[in-house]
Formats: sequence, structure tokens, C-alpha cells
Amino acid sequence: MRLGSAWLVVSLWLFSNFHHPQAADILGIFPYCQPSPFQVVRPYLIALRNRGHKITVITPMEMLDEIEGIEQIEVPMLNRRIQDVVDFDLFDDFFINKWSESLMASTIYRNMSLAILQDFSVQRMLSDKNVRFDMVILEPSHMDAIYGFAEFYNATLMGFSSVYTDWYTEFLAGNSAPSVYDPISPIGYSLDNSLMSMFCNWVYITEEILLDRLIYRPSQLSIFKEVFGYSAKKLDDLRSSFSVILINNHFSMGRVRANVPNVIEVGGIHLIEPPKPCDEDLQRFLDEAEYGVIYFSMGVDIMVKYLPLDIQQPLLKSFAQLKQKVIWKNELSTIPNKSDNIYVMSKTPQRRILEHPNVRLFITIGGILSVTEAIDSGVPMLGLPLFFDQIGNMHRVQQAGMAMVLDTNSLSAESLTSTILELIENPKYAARAKNMSQSFRDRPMSPLDTAVWWTEYALRHPDVRHIRLNEDDISFMRYYRLESLLSIGLRFGFIIGLVTLLAYKLVQKCNRKQERVRVFRLIRLPIK
Repeated sequence: MRLGSAWLVVSLWLFSNFHHPQAADILGIFPYCQPSPFQVVRPYLIALRNRGHKITVITPMEMLDEIEGIEQIEVPMLNRRIQDVVDFDLFDDFFINKWSESLMASTIYRNMSLAILQDFSVQRMLSDKNVRFDMVILEPSHMDAIYGFAEFYNATLMGFSSVYTDWYTEFLAGNSAPSVYDPISPIGYSLDNSLMSMFCNWVYITEEILLDRLIYRPSQLSIFKEVFGYSAKKLDDLRSSFSVILINNHFSMGRVRANVPNVIEVGGIHLIEPPKPCDEDLQRFLDEAEYGVIYFSMGVDIMVKYLPLDIQQPLLKSFAQLKQKVIWKNELSTIPNKSDNIYVMSKTPQRRILEHPNVRLFITIGGILSVTEAIDSGVPMLGLPLFFDQIGNMHRVQQAGMAMVLDTNSLSAESLTSTILELIENPKYAARAKNMSQSFRDRPMSPLDTAVWWTEYALRHPDVRHIRLNEDDISFMRYYRLESLLSIGLRFGFIIGLVTLLAYKLVQKCNRKQERVRVFRLIRLPIK
């Protein structure tokens, strides 16, 4: 009996650890200049640490809270380099068109890459022969120079996209089929599905590919060569060596994608963190809202004081006309002309507010985390997107039927009020929001468990050719099955050619007959 019990214990232990890889040394590079992406990164890093992996992360100063058991290399110059390029008083001038935006972005990416690679602590880590890493995890952005860490340490290269997916992320994943969806810059990009818009968007993304080759890549290549001493061919190889890429998205959020096997959707990964509770005053305000509550927030990255008056004033006028109560996340302690139904808070427990049954509408700029939380809670949205991924995020949920979007450049109190009433009083928006919430939550594994499993899959299988689709591995003819189209084209071509030839012969015969008739008439002979 004792031998049998011991064997059962050993069997259970082996079974529970069968897919648990040996503890790995992982380097994470997350140079985000806003706090919101770290809400996604933080639970992921903690989960990897709890699995026994040794984690080292490179971040800007004071962006990621200190986490026990995780070594942090804070790079002060990351905070300064962006300020060197962006004057926030002139911020709108950079978004006139995607060309000026790309020039600014290229300079920012170059400065961020230099800040990381020239940092004293990073240089000391690179020169320490005892330091090794099995995996490098980073944002699949245009900071190609830092891909050199993977080659330097002979480590698996993995992507973690905390915001959204565009054609460049697809390219790094090996899914470089031409697409008219998901540009890098939304400026001037058409959001409807007409044939002309699809053609214009194809041209648009082709231009972005040129921008990558002519602006982004040369800038990063010079740093790559200078710091690591590798060739341009090595950089191309690294761009084609990403294993798994985790993306903060999910098909239930209004956009179905044709993903390749190594692109894994983990939208909602930050929801594993427990939501902050409401204080007594806020809870009472929510509970006593007879006609419901509207929640308005510009997110954690944008302050209300930077909003133009032509946006703030219509909001105040519209809120004053509503019978619903309004919770406004606003860092300003006093708001001129504020109506009595508005409750102002500088910091809000957003998830708790959205979960409350009296909340009828969420007015948002459309950041990916806010959109995710609204979908999870099943709350309809009114979008006021400004830039970056916000436009695409709100467009997708509008197409899905749980939101409406207004242009902030032509905002008025009348349009705001009518749109708010439509979203609140028309039951189809609330019904669609609830359906999307159910679909979003219905998964075989939680987003965090999915992310951890695929991370360890990449550790178990460093050679990822079996889950990648690289252009070099398959010819252009085979990728698009042009040999099949060519065969079909030849058959139709033969038939069309034969029909054309017969028609030509028939016309010739008719012409000869008419010519004979004309000649006989000229010589006045009878036609026999």
C-alpha cells in the first residue's frame, strides 16, 4: 500500500510538472512613456516570476512599480529623450499628416534605442560575461536596434504588443500578406469598406512600407551596427526570427483577424488585477442614481486641462441638459459652470464604476484598456477619439454595434446630447454590449494563463519555424496560389480566344458576302 501511495504521489507530481519548463532567464524591454501599458505588463511579469523564471526588465524611470523578485534597470534618459523631440504645446502640429508624424516617430524611436543601449547599467550588463538570457521579450515596434539583444545572448525573441496590431506586427510575425486594414498611423486612413476606400488604403499602407524602408530602418540600422557590430543581413534575420507575439486584443472586441499560429490574442490580460473599491461618497452617488449614471474619462494619459475649450464647453452644456448623473474623471478641483448632476474625481476606480448596474454609458477617448474594460462590463460607449490607436479602437466597437463615435473637431452640445440619448434610450446598444461581454469572457483559458502558456511554449521550442510563415520559405507564386490562378486563366483564355476567333471568322465571312453583293450590283448582273 505504501509503495502504491508513493507511486501515485510521484505520478501526480510528474503530471503537474510535465509542461513546466526549467526556470529561464528572461529579459523584458518595455520603454513605454505612458503608465497605461504597464497595467498590462505588470501582471504578466508577476505571473512569469511566480512560475519560477528569473525576470530582468528595462524600463523608464518610475513607470513600473517595484516588484519583489524582479530586477529592474531604470533608464533615466528614456524619460528625457522623448521630451527632447515632443513639445506638448505644439503636439497637434506633428499630426498634420503621416509623413510629419513618421519623421517625429523615427526620431523618438532612435532616441529611445540610443537611451537604452548607451545606458551605463545596460552597458555593464552587456559586458558582464556571467549574464545570460534564454528569452528577450519586447514591444514589436520600430526599435529594431534593440533586437540585437536576442542575437547577443543567443536568446529566443518574443513580442508583446500592449496596444494594438498593425501591418508591421504582422510582418514580424511572418504574416506579410498585403492588407487594407490596420495602418500604423490613422491620419488620412479611410474607415469605410467601399472599393475606392480599400484601394486608397492599399496605397496608404504601401506608403507606410516605404516609410519603414526609407526612414525607420536606416535610422535603426546605424545604431544596430554601431552598438552590436552586426550587419544589415543580421538585422533582417532578426526581424524574421520572432517566435510568439502576444497581442492585447481579442476577436470578440469587434475585429476578426486572419492570424498566423504564432500571433496569440490575450486581450484583457490586465483584468486579473483586483479592481479598486469605491469610497462611500462615490458608492452612494452610484446607488442613488434614479435615472442611471454616465461615466466620462479621458484615460490616465491625458489631462482635462489640455483639452481645448471647444471640447470642454459642449460637454458641460450637454451634461447640464441630462437627467442622468455624470461621473467625470477630472484632475481639476473646480470646474466653471459645473451643473449639480456632475461628480468630479481626480482618480476613479474605473472598473468598479463600469461594473455598477446603474452605469448606462461610458464616454471615452477609446484607449485600448478602457475599451477592453467597457466590453468586459457590457457598457455601451460614446467615443471621442483624438489620435494613435483610439480611432481604430472606437471604429471597431462602433461597427460591432455597441458604440457611437463623434468627431472632436466638430463637437457641439446638440450632437452630444442627441447621441447620448440615442445610446441610452435605444435598447439595442445595451443588448449588443452584453452579448459582446459574454463572448469576451467565454474562453478556455484566462488571457494571463494563455500568455504564460505560450511564453513557456516558446521557451520549450526555440526553433519556431513550424509556427511561422516566412516569405523566404515559400515563393510568391505558391504563397498566393498563383499557379492555380494561372491554370484557370489559361483555360478561360483558350475559351475566350477560341470564341473570339470564331466570331472573327464569322464577321469575315459576312463581309465577303456583302462585298460580292456590292460588286454584282455595280456590274448589273443577276445574283445566282
